[in-house]
Amino acid sequence: MEATKWPERSNLMNDKKRIIAVVALLGFVTAGIAVAALREKNAPGKRLDPPPPAADGKGPVVVYYFHGNQRCQGCLRTEKMLKEVTEEAFAAEMKSGTVVFSAINVEDLANVDLVERFSVTARHPVVADEADGPGGPWKEMNPVPGDKAALRQALEALVRPMLARRQGGS
Repeated sequence: MEATKWPERSNLMNDKKRIIAVVALLGFVTAGIAVAALREKNAPGKRLDPPPPAADGKGPVVVYYFHGNQRCQGCLRTEKMLKEVTEEAFAAEMKSGTVVFSAINVEDLANVDLVERFSVTARHPVVADEADGPGGPWKEMNPVPGDKAALRQALEALVRPMLARRQGGS
C-alpha cells in the first residue's frame, strides 16, 4: 500500500493566504458598492422642483430661509420661528398655495441657481414674488428680528405688498 502524499506545508500556507486575500478583497468591493449606493440614495444635489402654481394660476410668494450644513441653535431657532410666523400670518394664503415657506441649503449644489440669484451665503431670509416665475421681485429680511412679534411684523411688511401687487393693488 502506497502512502498518501500530503502537499507541502508552504503550498498550503500560500493557498490559505490567497483565499483570505480574495475574501478580504470581495468584502471591500461589496462594502464600497453598498456605500456608493447609500450615498446616491441620500445624495444632495437633486434639483428642487419649483413650487406648484397657486390657486390663481400664478407662482407663489416664497419665504426662503437659507442655511448651511452646519446649523447652530440660533439658526435652527430662527428657521423654526420664521416657519411658524409664516404659517400663522399667512395660513389662508399657504393653504391656497399663494404663499410657500422653503428652507434651502446653500451648500447643496442643486440650489446653486437660488444662491446666485439672491447672492446669499447662509442664515438669510428672502421673500420672492414668483407670480410670473423665478426672476420676479424679491427682498431680503435684514436684520432678522429675534422675537416672534417683530419677526411677524417684518415678514408681513415684505409679503403683504407682493400679495397686493398680484391683486392689482399698490
